[in-house]
Amino acid sequence: MKRFILIHIVIALLAGCAPLSDALSLLSPTQTSSPAPTATPFALPATFTPDLFAIHTDAPTQPGASATPLLPNTKFPTATASPRPTITLEPININLFTPSPQIFISTQLSTDQLVWGYNCDGDRSIQFITTIAKPRRLKYVLLYLRLQDKYSARRTDWGGGAIMHDNDQGIYFYTISLDQIARYENYEDAWLQFQFVASTSGLSVLGRSVVSQNQVSLTSCREINN
Repeated sequence: MKRFILIHIVIALLAGCAPLSDALSLLSPTQTSSPAPTATPFALPATFTPDLFAIHTDAPTQPGASATPLLPNTKFPTATASPRPTITLEPININLFTPSPQIFISTQLSTDQLVWGYNCDGDRSIQFITTIAKPRRLKYVLLYLRLQDKYSARRTDWGGGAIMHDNDQGIYFYTISLDQIARYENYEDAWLQFQFVASTSGLSVLGRSVVSQNQVSLTSCREINN
């Protein structure tokens, strides 16, 4: 029976002029090609290794948030050296003044800081200038000096008595260098105090200026470099 059916189908196909390949395709099952599977790459997750030498590390932040350092930069207070307190200067001795009309009008100084030593910069001399109203019988204007230690009562005696130069217009001036200041090397930090004295040709005092107690410093390089 099966052989009869098969012969019948072949005769029918040949009768319809169908190609042999079409006939064979009816006898064989249809195969559909499937795409070859593709390999999906796979990798292990990266391992985080902390930097043991990192000191300042930023904390993780959320979107829109600003980074906040885990170790904030903290400024530590710095030590400030306290200056040594200077002594209270003695009151002006009333005996240093002679009652007289106002003679000394103004004073100018070329510097307010003298230094001595070999390893610092600074002035080694100072010029004093004073303007006076000339009284009758005025012959000389004298300059007196002394040193007063800033941190003790130690001081030198008044000395100098240098005769100041003038320009015949009421202005007197004189320049003092370090070697004209008695015992300056014995004072690390001192006030150079000064006073002007007007006198006659016989050195009779006509008037004195107010003593300058703390306008000029005389300081050693050792003190400046400390």
